[in-house]
Amino acid sequence: MERAKLIVKNFGPLKDIDIEVREMVTFIGAQASGKSTLAKLLSILEDEEFRSNHNLDFKSELKKYNILSYLNNNTYIKYDVLNIKISKFSFEYKNDDYSKNSILQILSAIKKGKIQEDKIAEGTEALKELIALYINTYDLIGKVEFYEIFTTHIQKVKFEVDFFEKRINKIELQKNDIELLIEISEKEKILENYFTLLNQIVNCFPSIFQFDSIYIPSERNFLHLIAENALGLINNNIQIPKHILNAGQEYEKAIQTVKELPLSIIDKNYTYKREGKTSYIYHNETEKVDLLESASGLQSIIPILLLVEYSKSLKEKYNFNFVVEEPELNLYPKAQHELIKYLVKNCLFERKNLILTTHSPFVLASINNLLLAFDKGKMNPKEVNKIIKKESWLDPKNFIAYELKNGKAKKIMDDKLGQIKENMIDGVSDAFADEFDKLLDL
Repeated sequence: MERAKLIVKNFGPLKDIDIEVREMVTFIGAQASGKSTLAKLLSILEDEEFRSNHNLDFKSELKKYNILSYLNNNTYIKYDVLNIKISKFSFEYKNDDYSKNSILQILSAIKKGKIQEDKIAEGTEALKELIALYINTYDLIGKVEFYEIFTTHIQKVKFEVDFFEKRINKIELQKNDIELLIEISEKEKILENYFTLLNQIVNCFPSIFQFDSIYIPSERNFLHLIAENALGLINNNIQIPKHILNAGQEYEKAIQTVKELPLSIIDKNYTYKREGKTSYIYHNETEKVDLLESASGLQSIIPILLLVEYSKSLKEKYNFNFVVEEPELNLYPKAQHELIKYLVKNCLFERKNLILTTHSPFVLASINNLLLAFDKGKMNPKEVNKIIKKESWLDPKNFIAYELKNGKAKKIMDDKLGQIKENMIDGVSDAFADEFDKLLDL
């Protein structure tokens, strides 16, 4: 299901891009085709802090991801979030200037007195709609925490009386109901008080409103080396891309939180363990090796697993947009397949999204298996579950894939079949086979 649309023109390697964004997006292409550039842009635009913080500058975010130099006089970027009740957002960059439009960003501007007077009434009406939307979407009015927005016992009793039927029968609130909440709170119906009401609701239900992008770079082997030193590197302005240092900070939290992890993706006997300040790979119950001395495939996959597992420990606090660059790095094809199943299982559920960049046709083939499992699982769920566990089935409506080439993005997902087009997966093999046949004919 399309949840956003992105247009990019004349930005680094991206010349003319027009794509839709679904819950899971995969970009494949040769080196320097723009896969990472697109992934980084989406990581910025999907981050709620950037969306809602009036003072967070777009160019500063581009600099953080080491792509600021890609801007030029002809750059045009437009991003629109669609079909998402809670997080409607639009962004546009052109003529060396940009605008971002979300209700939270508008409110941030209002709070700082940086919005025109004629927009106040419009903002007030939009704010009432937003508050009703939040409450209805998550049935907040039926939860006991909602009483915390009122300061006196009399207000709480009045709320209970006036909203009894709506709470019991789960009737959706309208804008006039939001006005009634202000009346019960004994406040004037002005923008500032609606803004206060929204903040009270956010404070009562923080788990619903916190968003973040987790960017797992292709340079993730480096995270082992900067673990526990990322903050110092940032403070000392060391010339390492800031998005890598930020990933290092998250990785540091992960190794402090996740002390042990089975590595069945690689080998059913392998286990990751954190002991003191050292990470080890156990090959069995007694034999171990320092992670920094382990196989390159292990050093590549461990940061992915730890960051995902760490984020799962925060799943009640954040809505995550996972971005994983080249998950196949240093991995045998079977391990690539197991990793893709793991990522779909753990990065695609309520309010979670997944973006992958890849060079590997094995990754595409793995995704196709998960798409097919979803389709076959409709009729034969038990049989399919024995082959691929249900939690890794991938709904084609939630997935889209693109090939990046010559600055453009070509959709390679066949929505009618619910599969990635076979010629995309087989193209590399066909090229090898053709070369082989020519050699045999000599």
